Amino acid sequence: MTQDLLYLSRAAVESTEITPDALREACAEAYAAKARGEVLSVPKIGISVTPSHAFHAMPVALQEAGLAALKWVGIVPVRAGGTAPSISALVILSDLESGRPLAVMDGDWITATRTAAMSAVAAQHLARRDAESLGFIGCGVQARSHLAALMPLLPRLRRVVAYSRGEASAEAMAKVARDIGLDAVATRTPREAVAGMDVVVTTVPAAPDFAAFLDPDWLAPGSFVSAVDLGRTWFREGIARLDHIATDNREQSEELGRVGRLASAGPFASDLAELASGAHPGRRNPSERTMFLFGGDALADLAAARVVYETALRRGLGMRLPR
Repeated sequence: MTQDLLYLSRAAVESTEITPDALREACAEAYAAKARGEVLSVPKIGISVTPSHAFHAMPVALQEAGLAALKWVGIVPVRAGGTAPSISALVILSDLESGRPLAVMDGDWITATRTAAMSAVAAQHLARRDAESLGFIGCGVQARSHLAALMPLLPRLRRVVAYSRGEASAEAMAKVARDIGLDAVATRTPREAVAGMDVVVTTVPAAPDFAAFLDPDWLAPGSFVSAVDLGRTWFREGIARLDHIATDNREQSEELGRVGRLASAGPFASDLAELASGAHPGRRNPSERTMFLFGGDALADLAAARVVYETALRRGLGMRLPR
């Protein structure tokens, strides 16, 4: 057995060209496996430098695949005029039986796309298939990855409204949507990207002295929200008035909520394992207002890293490093 370690740079990871649908399916399969008791996981652990500056270690094992993974991620506050990414990550993938590390790969693309894949799994069960409008609060990398991931699930989507703290990024997001054939506009008023929208995605990063500015009561009957930003943009007292709050990892989300890092500690009506396995039916009627409120789960990182690793092996991507 070779002891070489496969290193996959950001360029190598991106060159796998794995589709959003493939990632969604990989995530759904992993969470269905969790429902069958085939996943070992613990809530993410970390250290906080400030409320918006932290480092997290996220370990998980998927027994049916014979794999374990650890994502190490640094999160720094967005600085005015800065160009550095606010999230930087690496993923280590190991053989479960032998404990041998198989690969180290850049985790930035994985973080962006697995997060959108998680939202897509939730949307598959909680968003209306006849949704026609999509509002973005925050227009960075996660907004773009979510548009790509949600498009296949929303066949009647035709309208996008984009809001960002920076006018240029909202305009750029609207252009991305127009370039794929959607009617898209940027707005300087956040309520216009929420009120009346069938689907809303909020991806605003943490920043010093950040304050919530979105009212859940603006949401229309039948709407679905993916709160990628841990719900920090939403008034917390209004979240409890929604009809269905789902999450990724119930145990982790309850803990994150208790310490104030997630906008709610529950109760959660469902989680991804229950949705992906069919243990929970998801949306029960067309008028429910639903929200996917989540903190990011290592199982989705492992699911994405597995697809990246297997694709890289087939295509001969990456660099072999001796150990």
